[in-house]
Amino acid sequence: MKHKKFLELLPELYDICKITGTLQVKHHKTDILFKNKSNQTPVTEVDIQSSLIIINGLKKITPGIAIVSEEDYDDSLSYDYFWLIDPLDGTRNYINKGDNFCICISLIADEKPVLGIIYSPISGDFYYSFKDHGSYLLKKDTEPLKIFTKKMSITEPNKVFTSTSIRESVLNTLSDSIENYEFIKKSSALKFGNIASGDGCFYPRLGPTHEWDTAAGQILVEEAGGIVVDKFMKPLRYNKNRTFINEEFFVIADQDYDWKSIINTIFE
Repeated sequence: MKHKKFLELLPELYDICKITGTLQVKHHKTDILFKNKSNQTPVTEVDIQSSLIIINGLKKITPGIAIVSEEDYDDSLSYDYFWLIDPLDGTRNYINKGDNFCICISLIADEKPVLGIIYSPISGDFYYSFKDHGSYLLKKDTEPLKIFTKKMSITEPNKVFTSTSIRESVLNTLSDSIENYEFIKKSSALKFGNIASGDGCFYPRLGPTHEWDTAAGQILVEEAGGIVVDKFMKPLRYNKNRTFINEEFFVIADQDYDWKSIINTIFE
């Protein structure tokens, strides 16, 4: 897909997100039923219906591109070029009536994300990016704003976004290594948007995740000036295995800062 084609499709992609988000908001903070999948992550009927809306929407506007959704994929198939979606990222937060859930849509080509979208149904924030053309944030009733990661500060808080389940020992390591740190625990890929838009400096994730959790956020951060890497400081790759599993990853805003030493200390 060329950038020009992406811009032509962008209004329709935005509409797909808004329609899906409307469904999620409708059932938000209700006593929704859920079950645990084989990997012990929860899934609700809203996850499944959200997946159907996005898949049908993508099939309509890009009929020739394969689609892999967290809630609908064939692990016997492999693609070099495909949509990768998480229709409701942060399901546990959603079930617990929190506001930190989002929709993630990415396009993968040759093991790398080349297009990324993150949409918050609660705030209406719509992040989008395309390879070599920057990252943008569209808020309700405004024009798109090009966003950038920020440098580490010696005077202002350096916000470190973490999962809600991060180990205390990791927080201790980070507090010893980062000046003016401020820890913010938050669910879902919205943390990638925070880093890309200059609101945070670092997001460490040590537990396993899936590729649909990171792809949209990775291209968003990269196009804003940051990186998303593993413990060896290598960018995450996609379609690595049939289960779409990631190991640890680290979202970094300021590439000039010595994050490698901090990451090495975490694994000592």
